[in-house]
Amino acid sequence: MDNDNFHQLKAISILDGRNWDKMEDVRDYFSEFALMKYRVKTEILYIIFLSENTKIIPGLGKEMKRQMNEIWQDFSKKDAHIIKQHEAKINHDVKAVEYFLRDKFSLLKLSKLEPFIHIGLTSYDVNIPAYAQMLDGFRKEVLLARLGILMEKLSGLVRLTSEMSMLGRTHGQPALPTTMGKELAVFYQRLKKEFKNLYKWNFEAKLTGAVGNYNALSFVYPQYDWLEQSRKFIRSLSLSPNVVTTQIIPYDNWLAFFDSVKRTNYILNNLAQDMWWYISLDYFHQKKKEEEVGSSTMSHKVNPITFENAEGNLQLANTMFEFFGRKLSSSRLQRDLSDSTIKRDFGLAFGFTLLAWDSLLSGFSRVSPNKEKMEEDLDSHWEIFSEGLQTYLRSCGGTKAFELLKDKTRGNVLTRKDVYDLIDGLPIKKKEKEFLKIDSLKKYQGLTKQIIDVALSTKEE
Repeated sequence: MDNDNFHQLKAISILDGRNWDKMEDVRDYFSEFALMKYRVKTEILYIIFLSENTKIIPGLGKEMKRQMNEIWQDFSKKDAHIIKQHEAKINHDVKAVEYFLRDKFSLLKLSKLEPFIHIGLTSYDVNIPAYAQMLDGFRKEVLLARLGILMEKLSGLVRLTSEMSMLGRTHGQPALPTTMGKELAVFYQRLKKEFKNLYKWNFEAKLTGAVGNYNALSFVYPQYDWLEQSRKFIRSLSLSPNVVTTQIIPYDNWLAFFDSVKRTNYILNNLAQDMWWYISLDYFHQKKKEEEVGSSTMSHKVNPITFENAEGNLQLANTMFEFFGRKLSSSRLQRDLSDSTIKRDFGLAFGFTLLAWDSLLSGFSRVSPNKEKMEEDLDSHWEIFSEGLQTYLRSCGGTKAFELLKDKTRGNVLTRKDVYDLIDGLPIKKKEKEFLKIDSLKKYQGLTKQIIDVALSTKEE
């Protein structure tokens, strides 16, 4: 490791440390640099909006607009450094952006526009749209793409194992036949619902003034409908306007989005745990990487570490999302500052989320189904067919069918021969006994194929 990367060894978070190279997509949307860029973008687009929708600002020509847009489009490390220099003097991060833009406008001979930078706005008329754009960009460009890849990998595993019969377990005990594909399809179906929810999400933002009443703008420029102007500007950013606010927006809309991500993570956490169990049961083989070791002392070990890492990081991410919900759901009176530092940590929750998703993808690439072991376990537990037997006896009018099968099967492990002998002793006709003597428990696994088809279907139910 060279000196340029030594900071990874000194980092106190695994996101900025050992997993720095996996966090580029997160940094693009949730770093301090990204926040500065989106603030600059919001300030500039607001000036252009006023020039196009009001007579407050003198008309801007195409060339002037091009120059202004290039400020945020080409935002650089040097620009960020200048903003930090301003902030160091005045101790206000948004005002520092305003001063930066004054300098830029002066250099570009746009000085006549300097009085209109940040006119009628409060800091959170800039911050809220900036964060909303960051969240929305991350949703569209990163989150959905990564989740889509993960779901595609899972659907491939569902198809691969769709006809691999196995012993289903409830309460950890032998229950009924199923297939591995059907059990994984349950997770795919759950994820599909959350993907749809995340795909259609619209983030709210505001531009309503220092206490939410448009005080300055409506006082100085009463000729304009500022409710409508606010809606129009926020919509121009591809966001959903909220015009009933305090100084800050009620964060309910953002928190509902976090809840959807959180549910997705809970689903994936459940999947990681089940994959861990299936590997433990030897229903999946783990592919070995020759140079890796699984233990510092037990040379034989090949551990399901990718699924374990995913579980830990998913739970950590969700702990943060839950905290965001508790904290950001309230603000004292018209504004307090305690939400400011919290929003700067959105990247941590999403960083641990993506880290976990990457671990799951890695885990799926390291396993292969062990069809023989699944079938062996299933064939070792014929006692599970007692459900089918007692249900058939009920259909024939047997009133004590459950009790009869319970006496002969509860707590016992039966072979196929044992079950055949049990069938021979049932009070039914010979023809009915022959019907019940199935040659494989696969014939009692129900509608697994149809259920998988429903889960993988793109049609609306």
